[in-house]
Amino acid sequence: RRMIDEKESKNSDQNQNGENNSDDQADKSTDAWNGGYFLPDEFEVAPRAVCRFLRKVEKEYSPRKVNPYHNNIHAADVIQSTHALIQMGGVDMALAYTPLETYSILLAAALHDVKHPGTNNNYQVNKMTELSLTYNDNSVLENMHASKASHILLALEDKNEANNGDCNTGILGAMTQEQKKMIRTSMIRSILSTDMSRHFSEVAKMTRHVEALEENIADESNFLTHIGGDKHVKLREKMLPFILHLADISNPTKPHDVSKEWADCVYDEFFLQGDKEALEDLPISPLCHRATTNRPEAQVGFMNFVVKPAFVLLARCLPNVESVVLRQLEENFNYWEDEKAKVINEE
Repeated sequence: RRMIDEKESKNSDQNQNGENNSDDQADKSTDAWNGGYFLPDEFEVAPRAVCRFLRKVEKEYSPRKVNPYHNNIHAADVIQSTHALIQMGGVDMALAYTPLETYSILLAAALHDVKHPGTNNNYQVNKMTELSLTYNDNSVLENMHASKASHILLALEDKNEANNGDCNTGILGAMTQEQKKMIRTSMIRSILSTDMSRHFSEVAKMTRHVEALEENIADESNFLTHIGGDKHVKLREKMLPFILHLADISNPTKPHDVSKEWADCVYDEFFLQGDKEALEDLPISPLCHRATTNRPEAQVGFMNFVVKPAFVLLARCLPNVESVVLRQLEENFNYWEDEKAKVINEE
């Protein structure tokens, strides 16, 4: 009880929207810079609640033997990748976003592909599945993931209240109802941002926002210190969901052996879908035809036209991305270029 009272006193400067005063936020920025968020302390989340949440979420993902790519390992990888990109922003990132916003994007990373069926939106729409009918062919899986995520959070909260009479044992801890609403709204927006059909339009929007901010600052290394304020509110709002989206497509930026294995997992799942589409007399989706898909060519195109431009844009906001992420991306790109040349020579 005394510990709770002390935390309530410490949090008295934090309003119900999760906004901290500048001194408190500056102190917490040191924690983020050192690699930790201390979010369970911030929101009075019991360690058992964190473990309970992670176990529950992992069970909601298929294992690798069922979904070669969209599985529990992918979910863990996206959490780690989101964390790594946030950390590349250092102290400036910690000052730019409140703990509530950081917590929200990490929860979204954990839940972004929950209950994935191993087939993509194209399959859902062509098959006219129950999901496609429910979500009117619009970001079918992403809407489903967001809905399931909300149900999981609510179910855990309800269960904890029933068993303990204390909602603070849930993953949202001692948050106010307003904070919980903000978490859910932010989480839904972030999960929907992972829809690949929105990639190019979202990159275009982000580019315009970044260019507008760059026109107003002289020192690009301090980009994040200028992200607040009404003038650039849209950029600030889109930054964390954009980071989650890039974490979701970051496999080509990983160390080569890891990146290569993820690529194999992607095509294994694609080809299982293609086999299923052939059996069901459906159009075989792009990159899903086992006999005609050229992996090296597909990888080169994906990296060159999707992944690289997006991470180059992020590097304008987080300079560390250039030296860490883009360097590894270039190495992997060269590998697939060589593989593509081998295929051409063999033909």
